[in-house]
Amino acid sequence: MAQIRNTIPDFQRFAGRALSVEQRTREQLWDELYRSLHPDVFERFFDGQGSREGIPALVHRIRALRARVQKAVAVMPDIIEGVEPAVRSTLDVPDAPEPLHVLMVGSFSANAFVDRLDGDVAVFHCLEWFAGRDPARVLVAHEDTHAWHQLAQGPGPGDDPAWSAFSEGLAISVSRTVVPDRPEDEYFWYGLGGFEEWLPWCREHRDELRERFRERLDDPEAVEAFFGGGFVEDHWRVGFFIADELVRDLGVPPPQLVRMSVEDAGRAIRDALR
Repeated sequence: MAQIRNTIPDFQRFAGRALSVEQRTREQLWDELYRSLHPDVFERFFDGQGSREGIPALVHRIRALRARVQKAVAVMPDIIEGVEPAVRSTLDVPDAPEPLHVLMVGSFSANAFVDRLDGDVAVFHCLEWFAGRDPARVLVAHEDTHAWHQLAQGPGPGDDPAWSAFSEGLAISVSRTVVPDRPEDEYFWYGLGGFEEWLPWCREHRDELRERFRERLDDPEAVEAFFGGGFVEDHWRVGFFIADELVRDLGVPPPQLVRMSVEDAGRAIRDALR
C-alpha cells in the first residue's frame, strides 16, 4: 500500500468552525486548528512552493472549498493506490523506498509538488485545486513520476533549464502511458479551466518557442520563465509544451530515461534542440 499522510480531517474540522465566524477570525482559526497541527508539512510547503498570500482568499471561500476538498479526499487515496503501481511499472524502478503522499489544503499557489519531508521523498497534493477524478489521476501520475525519478537519481538541479525540460517531459510521457486517452490539454493543465487556447497557441508558435528556449539553456532564470510563474509572450508554462516534444523526440523508453544522469539528460535535450 502507498504511504499516505492525510491532513484533511483537521482541515475539515477547521472549515466547520470557520463557517460560523468572520473573515479575520477564520484566518486565525486556520493557523490554530490546521497549520499548527502539521508544522512540518507547512514548513516545507511555505519554503518550497507555497505562499501565505492566498490564505485570505482561501478562508473567504471556505464553504465551496470545504465541499471540493471533501470530494477530493473521498477519491484521492484510491487514485494514489491505483496510479502509483502503474507509474512504478512504467519506469521499471524498485518498489522500495517509496514516496510519501501528503494530502493537504494549501493556499492556491501550487497544485502539487515533490519535496522532502522528514527524510522521505514526498508528493504534496494540494486538494484546493481538485478538478475531478480523471484530471487528478493525470496529476498524480505526473507528480508521482517526479517522486520516483528523485528516488532513482536524487534531486536534480533546480536552476538548469535542460534538466527541467527533461524531468517534466518524462513526467508528461509517463502520465500519458498510465492515464491514456484523456483530452490533450489535461496532460498540461489537469482539468484547470481557462486555458483552452494555450495548446493551439503553443503549436502555432512551436519553432519560435523551441528557439527561444534553446537560446536560454544557460540562463537559470529561464526555469521560472518557462516552467514556473513567469511568462513567455504572455503565455504561462510554455516549457511544458517544449519539454513534452523534446522528450518524445528522444525516442527513449521511460525505464532508460529515468536512469539517465543529469549530465546525459542535459546533453540529450541540447542535442534535440539543434
